[in-house]
Amino acid sequence: MAASGNPTDPVAPLAARVAACLDAALPEAVPLWVGFSGGRDSVVLLDLVCALLPGRVRAIHVRHGLSPNADAWADFCAAFCRARAVPLTVEEVEVSHDAKEGLEAAARKARYQAFLGSGAAVLALAHHQRDQAETLLFHLCRGTGVAGAAAMPEARRMGNLTLLRPLLSSSAADLAAYARARSLSWVEDESNAEERHTRNFLRRRILPELAARFPAIETTLARAAGHFADAQTLLQERAAEDDAALAGRLSSLRSLSLPRQANWLRYRLHRHGWRAPETATLNEALRQLAHAIDQANPRFEFGLAEGRLRLWQGRLRMTPHPAPPQTTECFWNTRAPCSWSGRRLRLEPCRGAGLDAALLSGKALILRPRQGGERLQTRPDGPRRTLKNLLREAGIPPWERPRLPLVYHGPTLVACPGVAIAADWQCPPDQDGWQLCWEDEDQNESEEAPHSPSDS
Repeated sequence: MAASGNPTDPVAPLAARVAACLDAALPEAVPLWVGFSGGRDSVVLLDLVCALLPGRVRAIHVRHGLSPNADAWADFCAAFCRARAVPLTVEEVEVSHDAKEGLEAAARKARYQAFLGSGAAVLALAHHQRDQAETLLFHLCRGTGVAGAAAMPEARRMGNLTLLRPLLSSSAADLAAYARARSLSWVEDESNAEERHTRNFLRRRILPELAARFPAIETTLARAAGHFADAQTLLQERAAEDDAALAGRLSSLRSLSLPRQANWLRYRLHRHGWRAPETATLNEALRQLAHAIDQANPRFEFGLAEGRLRLWQGRLRMTPHPAPPQTTECFWNTRAPCSWSGRRLRLEPCRGAGLDAALLSGKALILRPRQGGERLQTRPDGPRRTLKNLLREAGIPPWERPRLPLVYHGPTLVACPGVAIAADWQCPPDQDGWQLCWEDEDQNESEEAPHSPSDS
C-alpha cells in the first residue's frame, strides 16, 4: 500500500501518511468506507484512498436535510463516486435537538449513528490538523478534563466500527495543495460561514487571531492534544490497575488519594458507557461511598443522569433508570418473547436443565408481579421455601426484585427466572428443556460498553 511519486509533489507526502495509517489499522481485504460529505477534505481523502486501495473503497454520504442544497450535494457525491467506480450509500437522517444539545452536536450524533448502522467494519473520516486544533480549543472552552483535551484519536473503536482519521497529522494547507495538484472540485457548505456555531467561530475568528501571533498554532495545538492523549492513556492504565485491586476489596478505596479515586470512578463510568459528571458531583459521590464503606451495614445510592450508583455485596453497581415494575399479570403463550418491566422473557432450548419441555408442551403460562409471601419447592424431597430467601441466596439485588416476573400455570408458581424452578417442572437429566431468559429488550446486556468522552 506504499505511496509513490516525486517527493516534491504535494501528492506524495500526503499519500504516504495516509498509507501508513491504513497499513497499521486496516485488516487485509477488508473494505474501507469513507465518510463523504462532498466537501474539500472528504474529496481529498476519497480521491487518495481510491488510488491506494483500488476496488476496496466504499463511500457513505449522510444527508441531514438541513440545507436547501442537500440534494445538489448528494448528486455531486454520486457523480464523484461513479467516476471512480466507488459504491456510494446515501443515508437520510432526521436531526432533532434541544437548546442544551445544539444543532451541530445533534447533526454529529445523527451522522455517527448512520455510520454505525452502515455495516462498515472500518470507516475513514477526513478530519485534519486544523480540526484537531479547533476541537482542543472547543473542549478547553467547556472546561474539559484530560480525556477531552486529547481531542480526536487517529483510530478508535465505536461499537463494532473502527473509525480512522488518516489525515489527522496533515495540515489544511497540505490538503489544499493536493486538491490543486489533482484539479479536484468539491461543494461548499454555506453553514460553515455561520459564526453562531461555536466551532465556526473558533475556526473563523479565534484560530486566525492566534495564528497571527503564533504562526504554527495549529501544529502546536495538535501536538498538545497528542500529549494529553498520552496522559489519558497513563490515567486509564492506572485506573485499570486500581480497579483490579479494588475488586472485592472496595474497603481499600480510602487508601487512594482523592484525584486517584476520581480517576478510578471516571474509568468505571466510561467503561459502563456513562458520562462522568462534573468534578464536584464526582467528589460528592466518592465522599458518600467512602462513608458507606465504613459502616457495619453499608448503604450507598447516588443518582446520576444515566442511572444510579449503588453498593451491593462489597461491589459498586451501576444500574440504569429502570422502567416501572409491572403491576398487572399478563398471559404468555411461550411461543414468542413477552415484555415485562422494560425487559423481555423468552425461552431458549436446552438439554437437561430449565423447564421440562414435555410438561410445558401445549400449556400457556401467566406472568404475575410479586405480592409477598410466595413459596417454591425446589427439590422433590425439600421444604417449600420463601421466594424472599431464594432471591437473597441467588444474589438478586433488592432494587431488581420488584421487577422480576413470576411464572405461573394457573394458581401454581412454576418459576422465577434466574432464581428457581419448582421441582415438579424441572427438566429431567438428558431430556429436552426450556431455559427461561429474562433480558434487555435490545439484547445488549454487556456491563462494560465502549465509550469515548469526546469526539467530533
